Amino acid sequence: MTRAYTILFALGAALLAPCANASESTGQTDPYRDEVAVITGSSSGLGAALAELAAAKGMKLVLADINLPPSEAFAARVRDAGGKAVAVQVDLADPAQRPRVIDTAMQQFGTVDYLFNNAGYSYLATLEQVDLGDAHRLFEVNYWAYVDLAQRAIPIMRAQGSGTILNVASILGHRPGSPGLGHYAATKHALVGLFQVAARELAPQGIKVYVASPGGMRTNISRHSTGPLADPTVDRAAEWEDPSVAANDIFEKIQQDEVVFFPGYVGRQQSR
Repeated sequence: MTRAYTILFALGAALLAPCANASESTGQTDPYRDEVAVITGSSSGLGAALAELAAAKGMKLVLADINLPPSEAFAARVRDAGGKAVAVQVDLADPAQRPRVIDTAMQQFGTVDYLFNNAGYSYLATLEQVDLGDAHRLFEVNYWAYVDLAQRAIPIMRAQGSGTILNVASILGHRPGSPGLGHYAATKHALVGLFQVAARELAPQGIKVYVASPGGMRTNISRHSTGPLADPTVDRAAEWEDPSVAANDIFEKIQQDEVVFFPGYVGRQQSR
């Protein structure tokens, strides 16, 4: 965990009790405290930043990632601080493994209030170079896993009359990407298209659906890219924005009504 994340967690843990008391004294209800949040891709980048904020807000966490140790260690720290969190290892490219994410939430906490569909990676290849098997795997993680987990969460949320599904897309789901990023961008375009419609479908049932489309962030996406154009020795993300900025924006925006939004510097540029 980075120094910035460590500071965020320490501050969050220290502020939890005072914030709860302040809410009680003003008669306001904290929209996040004690809510159950499922976060995929939680071991690094934006997923880790979302987990940090969720823990600071007193949420109960289900952290899902193919790389389990960082999420498992963070969940242990949350529990040591008096919170509730569990980590589950899952390869979201494998449809047979995906049910364990929502199943774990139900077994541990009995419901799902927030689903943060965040996991993803990039596959770098031109259209001519693309291997269809690799492209299908990319869509399994970046698109179909989002669909699968949302489908599993919807009946739970419908039964309780409320719930929020946040899907992390990208600015590349709205604008042309650089050469080699076509299939990655295609997964993000697919998310933007599907979940805008899903927001209309689910609103009458009390379920809110959002699509967050951030720009570049300091994550491991560059080092973990695959494909013929991938170069793990070049960290394209090193100079990009800290993901905690987008995470803060996401928590603010999912209490509002705009379905598609642009957290981080992209949103600030558009508001000028």
